Amino acid sequence: MRFRRMYFAILGVAAAGVVALAGIAMAASSSTFTFKASPSTAPKNTYKAGSLFTDLRTTYTTPADPVERTQIYLDKYFKVDPTAATKCAASQLSAKTMAQAMAACKSALVGKGRATAQATFGTIQACVLLFNGKPQNGNPTLQVFTRAQATPDSQISCDDPAHNNQGNATVLLTGVYKPATGKYSKVLDVNHITQASPFPLVRYTTTVKKGKYASARCAASDHLWHMQVKWTYKSGKSNTVSRTQRCTVG
Repeated sequence: MRFRRMYFAILGVAAAGVVALAGIAMAASSSTFTFKASPSTAPKNTYKAGSLFTDLRTTYTTPADPVERTQIYLDKYFKVDPTAATKCAASQLSAKTMAQAMAACKSALVGKGRATAQATFGTIQACVLLFNGKPQNGNPTLQVFTRAQATPDSQISCDDPAHNNQGNATVLLTGVYKPATGKYSKVLDVNHITQASPFPLVRYTTTVKKGKYASARCAASDHLWHMQVKWTYKSGKSNTVSRTQRCTVG
């Protein structure tokens, strides 16, 4: 009960801050990212299983204009295969510790990482687990499970998630894989972020890797893989950044 009172007290402080900022023009936020698909050597005509590392960062001024939606566009020669892992429902992960989430959905785990968020009392540290989710309107999903230590002087270990009960708050986001066009095959659409997280998200660093869940081929004539991320903030403003990585046919 003490844990629950602490967590809801934190949410209350965050909500009070939102009310206090009502009517004040939001300052411009800015975001950027890097990515690395591994291995960088891949066949031209068939897909090779690998991993995808992404590092998404947002810088806020005061008052913060938090990220409401993140859309991650994947190169048309990247492939996501949701049949490579079992599927986990959001209800199996909501309000869980890392150990509880792993106990419920270990076979659905497709990636890990770390995250930080911005609070009035300092930076919040968090651990990220990525789970293959249940389809939504026929589209595959990715459950972005984030376990945070939402206290001053925040510290949390992400080691051994199967036996790790650290942290005092869980944020669960659902990313939906939707069709994309042009240079991109799919977009991972993560929306309604501020409804799940009471604090503005600053950084998400994750690596997706699980058998053939993530794969790629090097088929473009310029031997470049393309990714793009679009951030939409609570104010309605947006920011889009594109990046490339060279691949080698082999």
